[in-house]
Amino acid sequence: MNLEFHYYIIYFLCKEAGFEETESQIISYSSQYVDNNLISRRIKTGSTMYITIPTQNYGWWDDYFPKNVYIPFHFFPGDTDGNGTRRRDGKKNSLSCSPGSSRVRQLLTTGLKTRNLYRVGIALHTYADSWAHQNFSGIDEEWNCTDQNSLIPHIGHAQVLTKPDDIMNKWEDSRLINGNNRIFNADRFLKAAQMIYKFLRTYNKLGFSDHDVVIEKLKWMTGVDNYLPSTTKDRINSYIIDEDVLQYDKYEWYREALYDNEINREDTDGFVGYDKLAWLKDALLHRTKLAEKPLFTARDDFYKSHYYKWNEAAKAHLAAAKLILPEIYPGG
Repeated sequence: MNLEFHYYIIYFLCKEAGFEETESQIISYSSQYVDNNLISRRIKTGSTMYITIPTQNYGWWDDYFPKNVYIPFHFFPGDTDGNGTRRRDGKKNSLSCSPGSSRVRQLLTTGLKTRNLYRVGIALHTYADSWAHQNFSGIDEEWNCTDQNSLIPHIGHAQVLTKPDDIMNKWEDSRLINGNNRIFNADRFLKAAQMIYKFLRTYNKLGFSDHDVVIEKLKWMTGVDNYLPSTTKDRINSYIIDEDVLQYDKYEWYREALYDNEINREDTDGFVGYDKLAWLKDALLHRTKLAEKPLFTARDDFYKSHYYKWNEAAKAHLAAAKLILPEIYPGG
């Protein structure tokens, strides 16, 4: 899924589920920032050093990222059975995503039980991705191949590019049997929204009596009932104007926590589409020791900042994922 769902639709669902404005913004920002946090940073905090972890990256050739980024944050292993998982080759894969699986639900409920809004937002990102990324896994393997002639690595849904991530997309998954292979993202996204709304209402100890009204309102805003022609930008403007959703600024939490005047904006950049190469610079220069990873300087109130709290939540989310998936992470 992309910014529209991870931030704007989550923000809308939070408000409808009874969260206050500030709480809704923290949860939805935490959800979206998973996709913007591409590199690990070294941060000088007085006499100590704080190290962040990446939660998104495209360095598929590096063994670190499948196990520590793709699987725990974007391609959480699910259930191997179910009509939606049936493939032409009849194969099954325990690493493959499935929508709202028992294990990704466990990850989400673990986050919800902490009552930590940053943890909740991050867990909602992974849960939502289980719907969009179903039938793909977070490692480089033949399972993910949709085109034998493609030169794109078969990791995650790379070979179908961003097709699974936009709510209005209709596309074909050639690996699946007839009847399953025609994908309407709106169907998947709305089911994810329905479940997320119920989880959030339960969190606030509220009932679901207005569930149908909320989902119909979401259908109207997105135009998915009739696949009305609209752009992502148009729909985002609708959330901002009609639903009073605060516009997303990927630098907001970063700016309030760190000084950035000693480095170029490119180094602070997160993620805007697939064309930003901050992650590639990090992989090729810093990980290969050809250049020193830049040192960031924390502001005085760094440990009270959203940025610090979010990074601590991301580390806790990774630790929780490892406990749920002992076959992937022996010993946690």
